[in-house]
Amino acid sequence: MTAEPTVALPSIDDAGELLESVLRHSPADETEIVWLGVRRGRGLRDAGGARASLHAGGTALVRVLDRGRMGSYRTGESDAGALADAVRQAIAQSRVKEPLPGLPHLPCDETPLAEMPVLHDGELASWSPADAEAWLSSLPADGLIAELQWAEATVLVANSRGLRRRARVTGAELAVRHAAGPGGGRAAHAARTLQAVAANEVLDRARARHGCDRSDGLPAEPRAVILAPEASCALADLLNRVALSATAYSEGTSLLREHLGIQVFDRAVDVRDDGTDPAGLAFPFDLEGTAKRPVALISKGTPRTPALDQRQAAQLGLPPTGCSISGNDALALNLIVAPGEASDGDLLTAGDGGLWVGWLEGIECTDSQRLEFRALARGVRHVRGGVLAEAAPDALWRDSLLRLLSERPLLGASRGLRLSRDGYLGGTLAPAMAVAPGLLQPLDGSSVQRTKTRV
Repeated sequence: MTAEPTVALPSIDDAGELLESVLRHSPADETEIVWLGVRRGRGLRDAGGARASLHAGGTALVRVLDRGRMGSYRTGESDAGALADAVRQAIAQSRVKEPLPGLPHLPCDETPLAEMPVLHDGELASWSPADAEAWLSSLPADGLIAELQWAEATVLVANSRGLRRRARVTGAELAVRHAAGPGGGRAAHAARTLQAVAANEVLDRARARHGCDRSDGLPAEPRAVILAPEASCALADLLNRVALSATAYSEGTSLLREHLGIQVFDRAVDVRDDGTDPAGLAFPFDLEGTAKRPVALISKGTPRTPALDQRQAAQLGLPPTGCSISGNDALALNLIVAPGEASDGDLLTAGDGGLWVGWLEGIECTDSQRLEFRALARGVRHVRGGVLAEAAPDALWRDSLLRLLSERPLLGASRGLRLSRDGYLGGTLAPAMAVAPGLLQPLDGSSVQRTKTRV
């Protein structure tokens, strides 16, 4: 990575004034603008040293209601002329649509925002690539490979009905690998501030998870699987995208479409979207400006609702959840899987004779109705006598998340926190867990290649 020239983001006040001007001059009956300005960085420290890059940009989504028709347009430019043109393009889009039934209006949630923990870290916001390289270089050089991603964002939502929401936010995630090869210890953590990333704790976890000895191979029959919190987060993200999103539900590909109010998972499984919980990566509102609140998505194993924005909720006859990600979709960006009470030792005892998986990469869903997936399992260790034993080879794992979460999973008390894919709006908080026996298969060359293309 090499440093790239960057452009400073407009201040939140300047961005707010720009949106006010565009709204005043919009010829549409109603206009909404979601404005996102982001400085995004990535750094890597390995045997070749530390290097980092940083770039800045903005995007705006304009949505209009004109003569009862809705239109939208996204632009990567953020000056007044580009936004005015985006309004015109959105109006043009609306004129090829059928009028919406009833009396449509853009949302205008007046609920006061919940009190938030610290959302913005001035140190991260001012970082240059050189700062990131120096920070990464300060980490112990004992065979560690460390990757850091960080972002600062300005988020504004405004519409002609008087809605005004704004926030400045940062996010960072450190992922560490201790030693290459099978059994290499891996760990990660995300936070709003650099200090809360807790680099030393991440490094210690990666070292502790490293398996020094290579095993003879993988078991030929299914064995219990214990997932590190980072691996659980990856599975929770899959569940979120293919089962809980508004698009999956409305298109009928989500298993929730036929199972709302029906217990399909174990009663220990509770999943919610909660942008108010400081244990996660809290954020005060969604991209319609709706105030965040706790929303039960799965309660005691029973699906309660998909993630919905206000328009989708009205179309489907369900309550909105405050999960708009703009672009006519909704997703739980503050996903929290409730922990259990089992200690790490309890999980290893329950899964004795099985395999511990430290990391999952390249997850893809192969059957959305049964939540079947395939993934590359890394950092695999044998479990013997209730403790982590020798390393096992990286493996291909094919299984069903529906099965794993319905056959008496044991949820741990320790949790992992990963950034959402945008890098700043939220994240996934999930616990370690022991799940039903599964078969981890040796990799062949084609499996490795197919999986790597999705990492």
